[in-house]
Amino acid sequence: MAPARPLLVDVDRLDARVVPLGAGLGWQSFSRELLELLPQKVRSTSTLAEPLPDGGSDSDVRFSLKSGGYVSERDGWRLRLFGGGFGGPLIQGASGGPSSFSGAQTGLLLNYAVGDLVIGAFGRFGSFSADAGSFAATGGTQFSGRSARTQLGGGGLLVQVAKPSWFVGLAAGGDGLQADQPFAISSSNAFGNRSSTPSVGGSAFNLSTRFGGRISLSESQILEPSSLLTLTSLSLGGVTVPDLATNRLWNVPSSNSTVGTADIGLTWRATLKDGHNLLTPSLRLSWLGAGFLGNAPSNRVNDGFGLATNLPAGSLIQGSGLGLQGGLAYTLRDNTTFYVRGGAGFYGGGTSWDLGGGIQLRWGGAPRSQITATSSEQRSVELVAPSAGPGTL
Repeated sequence: MAPARPLLVDVDRLDARVVPLGAGLGWQSFSRELLELLPQKVRSTSTLAEPLPDGGSDSDVRFSLKSGGYVSERDGWRLRLFGGGFGGPLIQGASGGPSSFSGAQTGLLLNYAVGDLVIGAFGRFGSFSADAGSFAATGGTQFSGRSARTQLGGGGLLVQVAKPSWFVGLAAGGDGLQADQPFAISSSNAFGNRSSTPSVGGSAFNLSTRFGGRISLSESQILEPSSLLTLTSLSLGGVTVPDLATNRLWNVPSSNSTVGTADIGLTWRATLKDGHNLLTPSLRLSWLGAGFLGNAPSNRVNDGFGLATNLPAGSLIQGSGLGLQGGLAYTLRDNTTFYVRGGAGFYGGGTSWDLGGGIQLRWGGAPRSQITATSSEQRSVELVAPSAGPGTL
């Protein structure tokens, strides 16, 4: 026999859209660095290489003289270690304050470049948390703000093609997730609110593409119209929350959803020589968009005895906005590159932030050019020549 229903039940759970949106925006932030082409030297035999003033050659690789040419013919292995953080407002609360999120992640990328083609593999680990505003239930119960934390880890593959005038890159991979599902309940047959934070497992499929072109403004400046488009398809398990006061098992359902993001805009870059090194500042202005592709997860819960409810849901804050990003890369003569970047997204309901940076190492690739060997042999002959015959000064 089913237990008698309480006269009134109020339920609060963190908005079901929070975790998928946080995962999608985190992948967008990760993709900005994963698919970014860092400045590199080119072969000394390349038509893009900067000639030495005396016409000689002291290295098999040199910086490019042409704008955008520093990302071409970059033979060899590269290892990049990077990390960053992101956050901002997320969903306008149905009542009370809006929810917000923040997170941090690290990545490791190993790739190999042959001419204009780059193929690589990456690993990823991160976490993000979401804080919900206070919630006033229909029965008059006031629930305090709840927070959820999600941890993720995974990896994938990427492929890129970079020409002096255009570029395109694609990355795909997956993550395993563990996400909190905060839950609270109040009923008329018990005193006070009961709360718990069960955890559920999940998985995500991630896809991103970056493509664009390069317009030369001068010998040292370029303008890049480009787009970064990402997709995160997330599956989360359900959880059953027991409540002894009502003698019921409350079911939080599993969900499947897909979040898409877009960053479409213009990037200005300059390549500035600093002795044997290269300094590359950049500035980007873009339109940002994020949202669900298809049905968003429902806030529905039920008690297994026919009592169910759809909790109120607010509108997305980060639907679309204006993005501003800045970066600075410093490449040493051995092709080691340090870089930092940062930016903000300006939306009607608040401002998001995005920071990152890392280091990239390069080794291997094309052997020392024959020009270098020939020049060395000629210098040796010139040193020996004066003693080759009598009467030579």
